[in-house]
Amino acid sequence: MTRCTRGWPFWLALSIAMTTAGARATTVVPQNLEQLESQAQLVFVGVCTSRTAEIDPQGIPVRTFTFEVAETVKGNLKTGSRIVVRHFGNDVPSPNGLATRIPGIPTYAVGQEVLLFLNPPSSIGLTAPVGLSQGLFRVERGAGGKRIIRLDPVRRNLLQSGINPAKYATSTRFTPSDRERLSNLPEQIEVSEFCALIRKVKEEREQGK
Repeated sequence: MTRCTRGWPFWLALSIAMTTAGARATTVVPQNLEQLESQAQLVFVGVCTSRTAEIDPQGIPVRTFTFEVAETVKGNLKTGSRIVVRHFGNDVPSPNGLATRIPGIPTYAVGQEVLLFLNPPSSIGLTAPVGLSQGLFRVERGAGGKRIIRLDPVRRNLLQSGINPAKYATSTRFTPSDRERLSNLPEQIEVSEFCALIRKVKEEREQGK
C-alpha cells in the first residue's frame, strides 16, 4: 500500500493551521489542464474503499481515505494497488471543542470512483488535490455503463483557459481530435479518453524540458 509521506513546501500550511469550522472559503488560483498535470505529483483514477476521521498524535485533525487504483496517469502506482490519502481537517472536535477544516478540501464516499490530481504531501503526510476541488473529477456511469466525467461550462472554461492547441500541431502524439479537445472539451468525456489526453500533455511537457 502506498502512503503519501514525502516532504514539500505546502502553500496552505499557515491557513491550515489557522482555519476553523465556519471560516471563509479558501481562495485558490484557477488551474487549466496543463497546470493541473504539471503541479500534481500523482494523477490516478481510484475507488474509495475506506475513510476515517481522527485527531492524530500531533493534535492535527485528519481525514484519511484509502483508494484502490483503477488507472495510473502520472506517478509510480500499480493498477490494483492501494494508496492512502490524508487530507487536513475533519469534524472531530479537538480538546478546545472546535472542529477544524479547510473549506474546499474535498471528501469522498466509500465506493465512489474519482480522478485525482494530488499535490505532493507535506512533511507530516498531508496532501490535497491541486487547486482543491479543481483537481478532483468524479466518475459517473453513462449510457451502456461507460465510465464518464461530466464537465459543466465553468469547469470546461477553467480547463481550457490559456491553452494554445497550436503548440501541439507538430506533435505526433496529438491527433486533430486531441487538439480540438484541448480548446473545446465536451460536456462529458470517457475516463479512458480523458486519461489518455492527460498522459499526452505530460509526455509533451517532459519532452520539452
